[in-house]
Amino acid sequence: MKNRGRLQRIELEGYRSIQKMDLALTPLNIMIGANGAGKSNFISFFKFMNKLLERELQLYIRTKLNGADRTLYFGRKTTEKLVINLYFISNSYCAELVPTTDDTLAFAKEFASYESEIGYLRDSEQYFLAKAGALESALPKPDISWPSQQVAGFLSDWKVYHFHDTSDTAKVKGSYSIHATQRLMPHGENLAAFLYSIRESAAYSHIVNTIQRVAPYFQDFIFQPEPNDMLRLRWKHQGSDDYFDATMLSDGTLRFICLSTLLLQPNLPTIILLDEPELGLHPFAMQLLAGLMRSASEKTQIIAATQSVTLANQFGWQDIVVVDQVENASVFRRLQETEVAAWLDQYQLGDVWEMNLLGGTPE
Repeated sequence: MKNRGRLQRIELEGYRSIQKMDLALTPLNIMIGANGAGKSNFISFFKFMNKLLERELQLYIRTKLNGADRTLYFGRKTTEKLVINLYFISNSYCAELVPTTDDTLAFAKEFASYESEIGYLRDSEQYFLAKAGALESALPKPDISWPSQQVAGFLSDWKVYHFHDTSDTAKVKGSYSIHATQRLMPHGENLAAFLYSIRESAAYSHIVNTIQRVAPYFQDFIFQPEPNDMLRLRWKHQGSDDYFDATMLSDGTLRFICLSTLLLQPNLPTIILLDEPELGLHPFAMQLLAGLMRSASEKTQIIAATQSVTLANQFGWQDIVVVDQVENASVFRRLQETEVAAWLDQYQLGDVWEMNLLGGTPE
């Protein structure tokens, strides 16, 4: 299911700053670009698909995207419809949504396809979903029996992880149900409970050892369930019997703990989406993070947006997607070897980007 759920290609038209894109995706995809180029808009599309699958699309469009005019590329006067084509190994998902008079989006068409190959013959079947005019998707519950159920399973595994909030009121610093262990949540709300659930696994030991490389004073996590089966993040300092909670960790260390847990967990999601994961990290921690991302991409698919030259330096040209604003639209293209081959003998990839030789910088 993991490999079958890998997103091989995405065609997207009319979504926010993306007028039109056709992008091939690999196991590891690192997007580089200037502020406002469209990286975050691309990442937000996966949240859009989460809400579509959960049949909360109308609420999301109205409350988070501020209506159809703000969702469509330069509004309905410029863009008549939002077109989505997602291609997996054997399955695909296609949808077209059009604006309504009350500033939301309705389905013009929605279907899933399955393509099989027998010998030299290829056979494709389409499974129609939402009827024209429907306000919510007709994708079924995830399963493996039918192509539409398989597609739903792929989409349900998509999560955008964003560990930026490390303020005093951040949910990762509070208590959470000890039973919330199925998947690490997008903001790390259930970090303590998730670590507690995998504490007997080899992955847990790997997580602890990796954290110690960034924070040598860290010894281990302490799990002390509170009343009503609640749990908060606690840890022990090397050479001390005292226990501390998440408020006694630096912002960068707490974010690195979240990222390490995400990328080293025993059962990885189909796709991991990260928006500026380097925020607040020491350069050495960024090097370790890049190694974790490369290793995880052998088992799952990673799409990450970054503005860090240091982080970009850790990857190869094959991993890079350059994002530029061209004539008021976000343009996405995979980096080609011919663009950088002459420079890589003397410079690292991020340094070449910083010299404005790749694009992905303000014009």
